Amino acid sequence: MNEITLYGADWCPDCRRAKAFLIENNVDYTFIDVDLDEAATKKVEAINKGKRIIPTLIINGKSYTNPDNAALSSILGINEQGRVILYGADWCPDCIKSKSFLVDNKINFQYINIDENEWAIPIIEKINSGKRKIPTILINEDILVEPENEALRIALKLDEEKITKVFDSIIIGAGAAGLTTSIYAQRDRFSTLILEKKRLVEMPF
Repeated sequence: MNEITLYGADWCPDCRRAKAFLIENNVDYTFIDVDLDEAATKKVEAINKGKRIIPTLIINGKSYTNPDNAALSSILGINEQGRVILYGADWCPDCIKSKSFLVDNKINFQYINIDENEWAIPIIEKINSGKRKIPTILINEDILVEPENEALRIALKLDEEKITKVFDSIIIGAGAAGLTTSIYAQRDRFSTLILEKKRLVEMPF
């Protein structure tokens, strides 16, 4: 069972949101109003380098400052029905590919950049046996690690005929230069479309 203390105030919108999330998911917690408890105020300021930022939560001995609902879902192991959470980084090509697939197919998702949210790194490492693999995507009860677009389509139960197809690269001409370029694109895991006169050849990489 998780031990949770939420430091906040009744007037704080984010505190009310966090409290509502915990209540809706039947999570027990202790609420301490920093306006009424001077010691609590000092503790919050100590956690946040002198700033009184609320809500501040202590979950199993670890502090979290103003986490959104997606963060709370991950920290507490709660996966909201229909929620898609993508852990990744802006520099990661596979993360960009997965994000593009979700956007192109109008899938609502929560993107958590592990470079900006250090609390997410232990979650990724726990899922991946100590390794920091991205993208790691949570879809309801499913966990997908570095998935291809087809795996995402299946997990999201998207109709193959209605799916929006987006290619990373388009090569005009299937001559020696075009085919050589497509080989290098394949090695870098780019989905590639080759156009040769009136023929269309897809290379599903």
